[in-house]
Amino acid sequence: MTFALAACALPAGAQQAFPSRPVTLVVPFAAGGVVDVVARMVGQKMSIALGQPVVVENKPGAGGTIGATYVAKAKPDGYTILLGGSATQVFGPALYKNLHYDAKKDFAPVGQISSGPLVLVTGSKVPAVDVAELTKYLKEQGVRAFYASNGNGTFPHLAAELFKQANKLSTAHIPYSGGPAALTALISGDVAFSINHIPVVQAMVKAGKIRALATTGKKRSVAFPHLPTLDESGMKGFEANAWWGLFAPAGTAAGVVKQLNTALATALKDPAVRTALEAQGDEVAYSGPKDFAAFVQAESIKWTQVVKIADLRLD
Repeated sequence: MTFALAACALPAGAQQAFPSRPVTLVVPFAAGGVVDVVARMVGQKMSIALGQPVVVENKPGAGGTIGATYVAKAKPDGYTILLGGSATQVFGPALYKNLHYDAKKDFAPVGQISSGPLVLVTGSKVPAVDVAELTKYLKEQGVRAFYASNGNGTFPHLAAELFKQANKLSTAHIPYSGGPAALTALISGDVAFSINHIPVVQAMVKAGKIRALATTGKKRSVAFPHLPTLDESGMKGFEANAWWGLFAPAGTAAGVVKQLNTALATALKDPAVRTALEAQGDEVAYSGPKDFAAFVQAESIKWTQVVKIADLRLD
């Protein structure tokens, strides 16, 4: 009887070491995009460190909030994690009134992956070769000038709102269905400027179809090293970086979060990962769980204020 009781008690008391099976990395955007490419490369390198496959699962929709909701409701065992960023952890909570997750309470930050600036671009029909000339032109045009974004609530939308607020502009927003459509409007002269992602604008800038004036990071971009930042261009303190990181469901054991973070750190040391990130204008920005949590909180405060001033809502 004693042996039987001990045998029954063993499975409950004995836990398998993490991870004992594949980890699912949820990407809240469509397959094939820039975010998806980053996730698959980082996931593949993490697989080696963890000794188990990291399988990418795409759950796009609603600005990334569908995938984030899925992970927020997942079992907090470390086997379902999110590739999250501004869209899921900052913009979504600020823009959607009826979000099905609490970005602060429903996730355990694992670590940051990357950070990269956007680029302020204008078309040939706008008489401006630098930021000072562009802001002067926009103030003269007032409500007759427009800026293009990749859609309501996207980073290009909110980065341009920050630019608009910082310069006290009356420029109006025109949302388009993605980056290519926004650039087409820029080239045709329908809009005066856009602040967009480096992979979206890079080819057009090199071809001379649009003009890059500045980048939005704290330091110069690896993709546009000769281009000044907005801070260098007279807008002191301006910073708007797109970033990505890993999140587990809240309640995930600290030891499991640490293992995931250690695997992430190992993956980000791989030269291939660094090269891939730099090719799209991003840089490795590794951090531990505590530092990453503090960073996300600061980003949330900053961009929630931008949304509040602009009086933006998506539902």
